[in-house]
Amino acid sequence: MPRIGPTVVLCLALTAAGAEALESGSPAPERSLAPLAGTRRPAPAWQNRSWLNASHPLTLPELEGRVVLLNFWVFTCYNCTNTVPSLVDFDRKYRDRGLTLIGIHTPEFPPYAGEHDKANVERALDQYDIAYPNAQDNDSRTWKLYGIRYWPSFVLIDKRGDIRYEGYGEFHVGDANYRLWSRRIEELIGE
Repeated sequence: MPRIGPTVVLCLALTAAGAEALESGSPAPERSLAPLAGTRRPAPAWQNRSWLNASHPLTLPELEGRVVLLNFWVFTCYNCTNTVPSLVDFDRKYRDRGLTLIGIHTPEFPPYAGEHDKANVERALDQYDIAYPNAQDNDSRTWKLYGIRYWPSFVLIDKRGDIRYEGYGEFHVGDANYRLWSRRIEELIGE
């Protein structure tokens, strides 16, 4: 009789546990959000000079006392634009309660692809009804400063200027990730 190795047993156990979770209706684990395990670190100060939907270049020190949600995106990213309705909803719901939502438009492709062109970004903001401020990050400086690796990515900063939560990936109004982000925003607004 052949021996079943520990790896095979572990794989079978994990598969059974996953099937049980599906049958029980338990939600899938939140993979796109990564809390910082109770640690805080100061948010780096961005230096973007080109802004849309803002009367002047916004700075982190002037936003002290407000919760800030940074959204690293690019208008040619399908997952980014699919998430925009959720962000527009957050802006509508929480702006007057102390949230400042900021898009950091970071092009993926070389300049000839049109992602660096301010007029194209303006058209995308209009097309997706984005009224919250957006910084152009054409040199990817802010992207690198925050250690971002994926589109779309999100950084939630508390009223003191500390990064509290980070995550990436598409989400939609009302889904599990939307509700989780909403709870985190409300948590930080309430502090």
